Amino acid sequence: MCGSVAVARAPELARVLMRHGATVVPVLSAEAARLIGEPLLHWATGQRPVTELTGEIEHVAQVGNVPGHADLLLIAPATANTIGKIAAGIDDGPVTTFATTAIGEGIPVIVVPAMHEPMYRHPIVGRNLETLRGIGVEVVMPRIEEGKAKIASNEEILSAVVRLLAELPADGGETERDAAATVGTGPGGRLGGRRVLVTAGRTVEYLDPIRVITNNSTGKMGMALATAALEAGAEVTVIYGKGSATAPPRARVVRVETAEQMHAAVREQLAAPGYDVVIAAAAVGDWRPVAGAKEKISTHDRDRLVIELEPTPKIIDGIRREFPDVFLVAFRAQHDLSRDDLLADARRRAKKADADLIAVNDVGREGAGFESETNEMFLIGRDGREEHIPLASKLAVAERIVAAIAEQL
Repeated sequence: MCGSVAVARAPELARVLMRHGATVVPVLSAEAARLIGEPLLHWATGQRPVTELTGEIEHVAQVGNVPGHADLLLIAPATANTIGKIAAGIDDGPVTTFATTAIGEGIPVIVVPAMHEPMYRHPIVGRNLETLRGIGVEVVMPRIEEGKAKIASNEEILSAVVRLLAELPADGGETERDAAATVGTGPGGRLGGRRVLVTAGRTVEYLDPIRVITNNSTGKMGMALATAALEAGAEVTVIYGKGSATAPPRARVVRVETAEQMHAAVREQLAAPGYDVVIAAAAVGDWRPVAGAKEKISTHDRDRLVIELEPTPKIIDGIRREFPDVFLVAFRAQHDLSRDDLLADARRRAKKADADLIAVNDVGREGAGFESETNEMFLIGRDGREEHIPLASKLAVAERIVAAIAEQL
């Protein structure tokens, strides 16, 4: 733990990890120890907190080249100061020395940044985070809400911890992370060096200057995908329609409203060379008025309104023909279908778009629809292989989708 006010969350996070079977040893920087009491952490974890390095060489005993060392080092919260020191190989206190030792020993490390939102835009802070990703450190970025950067939720942190621990071999052999490093994924993670275009949110079609046809998408799934791609080391551009979600720091955002505007923005972005992946997660409206009214339609002189609609342009159709080198990920939302019908429909849509991967969900299922914090999806690859992603936070689902993209790339 580092000296951020978010350290107040530490006891709760420790208990969440412990409820999932972990033994948690608290390690505090001097500033973190000043902000939160050691007795509270001792009570919460059952382990005496490490606040200084003594003759017991705590860093070696816990994360060094010794039998029974920790399986994972979680730095939460991690301040910009500590992130910079770890990236530079400086170890001047318990947290940084634990980090240096764990990284050198090959123990998985997760860093959960917590700082004021403008600090994430500082180019050196961004470079330091990329440096950590480049050496295999997992970074769980904050949520941007109400114009402020808020440390990742306990659920998001838990998801990252569980995922990394699941990759560890039971027999001490090579891990999936080691194997990825062996073949080389480039700087910054599994999508290091890649450029990713994400569509997010919903589109609107104007009946008149005030009223629109739209849907209930919040954009949270699209922004979770952008976050996951950034965490995997990609350079990300988001084409964002309407929605309540905020783009993650470091993502470039292009705002649009209508399906036609989103269609044009996607083509404009892809016309510039360098994009490797398109993730078409936006909930694009299927219909628009043939002729929208120029003025607000009044209800005072009529008791019925008949509107003629026409299909909106299909954004993913034609991408393969126009940009054959990009990896295309389609999304499909249906309602209250059987599993077989849902998958059959997804296969037909993927074939029509010539997509490399399609993610499909049934918004009729509880917790898997619009305006929820969770999702459940099926992935179908070009080779027909299926993967079920069980109900989880949208970020956890997004991380699995991004991992599947990286595996296929």
